[in-house]
Amino acid sequence: MLRKKREYILYSFYDRTGMESHLEQMAARGWMVEKMGRFFWTYHRAKPKAVHFSVIYFAPASEFDCGPGEEQQTFQDYCAEAGWTLAASWSQMLIFSSEAEAPTPIETDAAVQVEAVHRAMKKNFLISYGILLALSLFQLIRELPDFWRHPTDSLANPGFLSTLALWPLVSLLCAVEIASYFLWRRKARRIADEEGRFTPTQDHRRLRLTFELLSDACLLSLFFSVSPRIALLLVIVLVVVVALQGLLAGLRYLLRRTGWTTEVNRLVTQILSFLVALAIILGVNRGAVRLVQDEPWRETYTWQGGEYDVHPIDLPLTLEDLTGESYEHVSRDLIETRTYFLSRLNCREVVGQPQVTLSYTVTDIRRPWLRDTVIQDYLENTDLVGYISTHKLTIHRSWEPEDPTAWGADAAYRRYFGSEHAPSGDFLLLYGDRIVEFEPNRELTDAQRAVVGKKLAPHT
Repeated sequence: MLRKKREYILYSFYDRTGMESHLEQMAARGWMVEKMGRFFWTYHRAKPKAVHFSVIYFAPASEFDCGPGEEQQTFQDYCAEAGWTLAASWSQMLIFSSEAEAPTPIETDAAVQVEAVHRAMKKNFLISYGILLALSLFQLIRELPDFWRHPTDSLANPGFLSTLALWPLVSLLCAVEIASYFLWRRKARRIADEEGRFTPTQDHRRLRLTFELLSDACLLSLFFSVSPRIALLLVIVLVVVVALQGLLAGLRYLLRRTGWTTEVNRLVTQILSFLVALAIILGVNRGAVRLVQDEPWRETYTWQGGEYDVHPIDLPLTLEDLTGESYEHVSRDLIETRTYFLSRLNCREVVGQPQVTLSYTVTDIRRPWLRDTVIQDYLENTDLVGYISTHKLTIHRSWEPEDPTAWGADAAYRRYFGSEHAPSGDFLLLYGDRIVEFEPNRELTDAQRAVVGKKLAPHT
């Protein structure tokens, strides 16, 4: 028979009413709480019975305390005399239990109870929720302009879409938690002053559960939309973060057990948390660069200063398809992304006899109602913007229509640069719900254009 169980908690920190009711229900089913944490509560098997619980907020307490301070110990002794036993605690939250049929309440002054909740919330959660709300709103405001300026690139980027969906969820959760708490507090203070009774707290478990499910959906969407090597990086990051968080929790526990002071425990934990966060950020950046650029699994060799593949990957269209020539030294890259709205292939090939480059992007519109928006984005958002130091540099570009017959396309456009209207070798080809941005860096014959259409047009 299972002797212990852990439960993922969705209660707000100040929701003492909901927590007391839940703990009483668990005790009636034979589970007594013994340990509390930020996300999980631990229970042990016990005889099912009616137990009363009282959640008390003791502001001087801290999760870094190696044991109850003198003031807290005095308070616990007072509760024990009244028939209440400390069942578990976390941070400023103390959980007392009593098996008496009608135990004497620990707190009888409603105004004092409301103020105790507020002191604990200020010390532990309001600041962190406020910072998280500000950060999520900042990220949302920073990313939305990119979405409006270049919707196609955004709709084809699973990482961007996942974070763009996640930030409003975080903002909403923080805003609701903060607003609902202050609304409850205002009502609770009024009722405490006028009627002398404590106002039951509000339950937001459904909101928090919805947030958790939607957040998980965003992360899963990101995981299944990226390439296998990027997905591997995400898994590694998740495992490392969970492991390091476990190590930090273990360190806090060890420092408490060995008798270090609260100040030392807090300082050491904060320093190590900063170092861990820094290590994760640097490791993720280095790992991403290593996976995307260095590609350690890729077997290459050097020839005349260039790096080429021992076993080149397959591409939908290659230089050999265009020229009919066989190349000995070849380097190929393929980046594939996929979202609910668009899928995209970024292809690049370099050959070394002499060195010639072929680049093209194939974008499939998975939702037909987006077609006009995507095509308009391609045709209108053409300027290339960059910065040299703090000086903004804009290269004006435009797409001009040309005869699509040779390409076998529905429509074809050629890129022109600047006020001189200088033509380039870049083309934009439309095949139904497929858009091909083609950069051969060489002039093509009609026969070669037909090959491009044959290879890159969608096949039904």
